[in-house]
Amino acid sequence: MSSHADEAPMRGHAARPESASAAQAESPPGAVTPATPSAEPASTASAPAASRPAAVRGTGAASRPWRAAADGKAVLRRGGPLALWWLWVAFAAFNFVDVAVRDHDYFSFELTAGLLVVTAVVYACALRPRVVADNEAVRVYNPYRDHLVRWGALNGVFLGDSVELACARPSPKKDQTIYCWALYSGRRSRRRGQLRAERREARVTWRTAAEISEHKQPDAVNLIAAELGRRSADARQRGVPPATIESRWAWLPVAYLLVPAGLLLALVLAR
Repeated sequence: MSSHADEAPMRGHAARPESASAAQAESPPGAVTPATPSAEPASTASAPAASRPAAVRGTGAASRPWRAAADGKAVLRRGGPLALWWLWVAFAAFNFVDVAVRDHDYFSFELTAGLLVVTAVVYACALRPRVVADNEAVRVYNPYRDHLVRWGALNGVFLGDSVELACARPSPKKDQTIYCWALYSGRRSRRRGQLRAERREARVTWRTAAEISEHKQPDAVNLIAAELGRRSADARQRGVPPATIESRWAWLPVAYLLVPAGLLLALVLAR
């Protein structure tokens, strides 16, 4: 398995990802600028990619797609993958009861092993990925790799097809880009959502520009990228020491996949 397979949900673009702040393009190397709200949309085709802000207006506490605990810890993820996980669990449970429990034949064992294999994949790709931020670090849990990025190791927050973190590595290595699987947001889908919002605004002629801006619903990933940029800037102001990224394999989801896959292969070969 490639170590990049779980770190890039959908790369496919050679252009520089959107910066978490429009001011970050003017910052010196190594500086981190928070992703502050901007009047410009999160994705603008005519603007240079490095100067596009990763957040829009309307970032009030009521619209934040996460909850922060009293100690500042926040779990950042999208709701769609969680819904997909529970839909699959319901589907797998129905098939297991309908076939495996009722029919005690060879096919029922193969079906059970196959359901376990797919369940392991859906777990690794939908339920497990998340980003956890606290006062000390941001932890990125991708399907089969975990990354501990202390705030002193975070050199930039960007928004491409997902939230991307530029992380320091031991010298003389260059920064490593970590792709947050849980915070995927395709450029095209963001652009389509922006165009739909603009068309709705164009039909409402009685609102002022300020009212339209206030009622905009920013993309959740934009808000999360802005929050990570803000926390990084706050940590720099507190004087956190320099650090480097720490990465490791997540062996538990690997085992969840390999064990039923080996069982399924054995059942098929023994037929």
